[in-house]
Amino acid sequence: MWRRSLPALALVLAACSGAPEATPLDPGALLERTRTAMAAVETAAFEMTRSGAPVTIEGFEFTSAVGRYAAPASAEAVLQVRAADITVQMGTISVGARTWLTNPLTGRWEELRPGTGFNPAVLFDPEAGWVALLGDLTDVTFVATEAGNHHLTATVPAARVEVLTAGFATAQSAPIDLWLDESTGHIRRLELSTSGDAGVSDWTITLSAYGEPVQIEPPAVG
Repeated sequence: MWRRSLPALALVLAACSGAPEATPLDPGALLERTRTAMAAVETAAFEMTRSGAPVTIEGFEFTSAVGRYAAPASAEAVLQVRAADITVQMGTISVGARTWLTNPLTGRWEELRPGTGFNPAVLFDPEAGWVALLGDLTDVTFVATEAGNHHLTATVPAARVEVLTAGFATAQSAPIDLWLDESTGHIRRLELSTSGDAGVSDWTITLSAYGEPVQIEPPAVG
């Protein structure tokens, strides 16, 4: 009789001793913490990559950008762009409302018309950048904590997508995946897809080097 009861007893003990499932974190609380962290950012490094349907800047197909940001409204980056089968690097600097881009043929800096060009500093703008974006997200869901980052999914309202892509994508609502640093609350990675006349473009934005020294000056033009 005792031997026949052993399997059933083992199942009961296993069920009682199993670790409880982790309670999902509150995505609203995570976003509020991140809004506070991003509002206080003074400097950061960033990388933006685009795959899928092409988008253009000054007549070139944009592929990626690597750069740095300094508060309150300065950024510099090196862009990878394509013309036919040729890959070209272009430099860009934004200070306040002014933006400069290197001419791919001469290598000289040229100032662009206000509101044109690639200006990633808008991502950090206190009224239109990360803080505003995080406050406008809908359908926010906590997915998991992965490698020290909280993974969330959400929907970005149409008005914010253009800012996220530094002006490349037109206003449109889009689902996103967002990774937040578990210890600091800073944004570490964001992924989304946008649609345009050429098809669907996939975007990845990564942020790093928060708080490291950065100094950005207008370029020497001439």
